[in-house]
Amino acid sequence: MAIANFVSMKYLVIILSIAYLLLSQGCANPKKMVYFQKGEFDSIVESAELYQLKFRKGDFIQIIVSGASHEAVSMFNPVSASSTRQNFTGSYTSDNPQTEGYIVDSEGNINFPVLGKIEAAGKTKLELEELLVKELEGHIEMPVINIRLRNFKISVLGDVQKPGTFTISSERITLPEAIGIAGDLHITGKRKNVLVIREIDGKKEQHRIDLTNNEIFNSPVYYLQQNDVIYVEPNQAKLNTSKFSPIYSVLISVTSLLITVAVLITN
Repeated sequence: MAIANFVSMKYLVIILSIAYLLLSQGCANPKKMVYFQKGEFDSIVESAELYQLKFRKGDFIQIIVSGASHEAVSMFNPVSASSTRQNFTGSYTSDNPQTEGYIVDSEGNINFPVLGKIEAAGKTKLELEELLVKELEGHIEMPVINIRLRNFKISVLGDVQKPGTFTISSERITLPEAIGIAGDLHITGKRKNVLVIREIDGKKEQHRIDLTNNEIFNSPVYYLQQNDVIYVEPNQAKLNTSKFSPIYSVLISVTSLLITVAVLITN
């Protein structure tokens, strides 16, 4: 009977050891999970009013011209294929029948009707609007320009709930907002080492962001730009689980068998 008790205790020790190893692999340090826990908010530079998105080569821009005379502005506005009005020659394109606009070409220009080539790359929305108003003043009485970027997309990949590429209807989105759109990080996602990849003038930049630190609000990638890619790396526990998942399955089966054997022996 003593031998049986010894054997059962031995099995219980093994079972508890295995359980401890499995649980320790899945445990997460709360200090690694909580967002914005380091730093003072009072020290954060308020940059929302200063941030202005700039147009890039390849951007798809919608431009609507208004003025005192409908006839005067008609030649400056894109015409859909279904319209009976005469179309114009230019870099006009459309991503759907309801949206017309201009592609910023490889030289950074748009080909605007009557005015010809207008430099757009590197300009903010306000700067391009002011330029077009100035150029159109000789053609239209009291011109008003409304511009929208129509191909603002970002990608959120890695250890998040809903990875994918998202079209942004506004022209301003922050890194936390983008993560929110993707459903937030899984509990196994590395919050202290989020990667943001940004392409500027054909060159890719990499920025590493610590979501647990308030300094994120002063980061150059806090406000995202067109085609930014956010990648969330899984932590080591998840990588181990993925790598050794067949072994874990076997361990669970063995553990169940040992529990059954221990119960039978003790009874």
